[in-house]
Amino acid sequence: MLPRKGWRDVAGRSAFRLQSERQYTGKGPSRLTQLPRHILNNIPENQDVIDIVFTMDRLSVQQCTERSSPPDPNNDESFIELKKLLNRLMSFQPRRSLGNEASSSDEEQDKFAQSFFNLGGVEIMVRFLMAGTVYPRVALSRAEKKALVTESRRALRIKSLILEVLIKLNTVCVGEKPLCDELSCDDTMNYLFTLLGSRLTFVNACQLIEDILQHRKEVLDLHQITNLRILIGCLDDSQLANFCRILAVAISDLDIYENKSSLFAQNKQKRSKGFVNLRDINQELLLGIPDLLPRLVQIAINKEYKPRYMGMPSELDCWMEWIDNQMADEVYEPQMPDEFEEFVGGVCEPGSEGHPMVAQQALSITEELVQRVEVVYVLGLFLLGKHRKKVQRRLAELKLASGLSDLFDQFIWKCQVGRSQTRHRLRGHNPSCECSPEVALKIQFLRLVHSFCDHSDYKHLLLSKSELNEVKKINMRAGGLALPSLDNINKQLMCKGSRGLLTKIVEVMKKEPTTSTFRFWLARAVESYLRGDTSYCDQIFLMRRDLLTHVAGNIVENEIHHKEILQSSFDLLGELIKFNIEAFKKFDSILSSEQKFEKFVTMVNRNLVDSNMFIRSLILSLEYFRSEGSEKSLLCESSPSSAGSGGSSGSPKSSSSGMGSSDHAPLRKESKLVGYIGDFTRQLEYLYKLINNISVQTLTQENVSCLNTTLVFLMFANKRRQLPKYLQALRDEQDDALNRVNGSPSILQNFRDLLLFWQDHYLHKDKDCSALEKSSKISFAYWKMTVSMLVADDKTSPTAVCYYTDPLPSDRPN
Repeated sequence: MLPRKGWRDVAGRSAFRLQSERQYTGKGPSRLTQLPRHILNNIPENQDVIDIVFTMDRLSVQQCTERSSPPDPNNDESFIELKKLLNRLMSFQPRRSLGNEASSSDEEQDKFAQSFFNLGGVEIMVRFLMAGTVYPRVALSRAEKKALVTESRRALRIKSLILEVLIKLNTVCVGEKPLCDELSCDDTMNYLFTLLGSRLTFVNACQLIEDILQHRKEVLDLHQITNLRILIGCLDDSQLANFCRILAVAISDLDIYENKSSLFAQNKQKRSKGFVNLRDINQELLLGIPDLLPRLVQIAINKEYKPRYMGMPSELDCWMEWIDNQMADEVYEPQMPDEFEEFVGGVCEPGSEGHPMVAQQALSITEELVQRVEVVYVLGLFLLGKHRKKVQRRLAELKLASGLSDLFDQFIWKCQVGRSQTRHRLRGHNPSCECSPEVALKIQFLRLVHSFCDHSDYKHLLLSKSELNEVKKINMRAGGLALPSLDNINKQLMCKGSRGLLTKIVEVMKKEPTTSTFRFWLARAVESYLRGDTSYCDQIFLMRRDLLTHVAGNIVENEIHHKEILQSSFDLLGELIKFNIEAFKKFDSILSSEQKFEKFVTMVNRNLVDSNMFIRSLILSLEYFRSEGSEKSLLCESSPSSAGSGGSSGSPKSSSSGMGSSDHAPLRKESKLVGYIGDFTRQLEYLYKLINNISVQTLTQENVSCLNTTLVFLMFANKRRQLPKYLQALRDEQDDALNRVNGSPSILQNFRDLLLFWQDHYLHKDKDCSALEKSSKISFAYWKMTVSMLVADDKTSPTAVCYYTDPLPSDRPN
């Protein structure tokens, strides 16, 4: 590199001479700072931006050549100039300032950042950051070779500021983000991970890595990061929790697909040559680190929960009190110079323009809560991959269930705030708003519970010991729906006290307002507990706590406008009543009047995609009752029993003893739900609408269940040898409607395309289809056989869809 004087000489040459040298030597200016200064005067960017670029370029060269630190840190030119640059990228205007001062300040930041980027500022900052990393390891001492970070404190302070400048540039720049191309290469990424090993650079390095990973198209293969195991081992709990922000991007399932919603596009990508599921690969690597899951669980369920103050009506009130207390002390602190000894990048920042860099209390106020959120989120992600069963077992052994139950006690829900109590709320938000720093934690908590229970062998750990005894007593009278494994539960891993986590969630759900942000995930958590092999004893346990009455009554008595809340309510209802004759009787008592029944049915029909799992549960239950001989008993009951009372825990088998005569059709009205779903015309109407609602191009994880629901109808029709009757009726319905679905020639052709997709989606070697089998009590072999029969190319077979489809124009003879 040229010394400063030589550099000035180069910058002062004429453009003609530089161009001539380029033509003769093949070497020319590669950076802005190598251009003549009089040419730079014609650049539209402000001269102060150019001056800053020149200064950063010069300092980056000095950083590579200087081997000693300035004796006085306050006179460190690199530190001083980086602070100036950082000030230009920060806004010190209060967001609620009057007039247009805040907006004009933001515009000035954006303009400066864009100019700095356009003039090559990012490349210079990356070179500045990487300065010193090219020194051969042989030049280091033995102790330095063993350390993750071998640079001096002065170098790390400077690099922390560089990291923050890069973060601010990525945040401020509008449009295409400048960081990915410059920082995504393996060497740079490895160095950024290395900087996680120093307290001075950890916060900013973690933030920058997260930004890079979120904006790059490919998922990072964690195997490319050298010494990852050693790095994780050297992080303290606080740092490990922050590191979860990086892990979340690396093991998220959505990040591996280009299309985040379309199942067809995702299937196509998975089948493409060279596709590698890096999420599962990264998960396997991380799960191979012995102490990672135990440490994450301990951070997640740590009993020290703050801020909490006695008598505060809401979590937001606790936060406002804590912030006031923390900031009150800071106001009276004397103005200090830059904190060089206690400097921590990302926490030490100037309080206002030109002020020294000191630890900002506001930046660390929510640190603990945010950390817990990240850890809970990552634990949930571990439960979504192909290692789910393994992770469920490990988390159960680590007493996650009892820890989450204790953590749940710390939450303050909206329903727990008395009407006479006043609550803080954010300015501009209405009185019903639930915004608080803890919203994210509650949602991720419920997601974790949902994933832990989903088709899990350890879901009963969410009960207390006394509740497990109650479930066992019900199970003894459950007949063919009895669970065989309740005696194998390790009681040392269960929730403490009289109420387990499941009961606590149900009690909060029953009291939360219909429009509550949390109702969706509260319902999802309980529904996942019931998923899998249908458990009569668990259904009755929850019915005794009036959950069926609450959920069904909430749909009938309230206008639910939120699609997600309505869908989760119907899904939960479906799991509560599936195969359970007592639940059907109880449901009939809830829909006691014709008006209530009509309103409920209207909600089902108006929101068919959201209610299709409930419809599937009805048809599965109807066929189960028929096979068990209990349909007649259900239809001939003169008055529905109250399964919600404490004494109702009868066996579904014993109910069949009241079977009446075969002329039960006049009495069908006694069981509205069974009579409703048993009607052929209505089943056909649902089939037609469900197929009409979806196509291969519009299938997502949310609506693919509609396809499986149509198959349930047709599988039972096939068992009764009525499949041709249903297909012909669909053909007749199509001819009457003269409808065309999403560009397909007919509804039946659309249905056949959907079935071909079903085969591609569910018959892939990596697909676990046990959930379909367990939830329906229909062997997956029969699912496959029925689909194969429907998609057969034999146009002479009345059980094949093609038998009922008209030939396409190109297929017709001339």
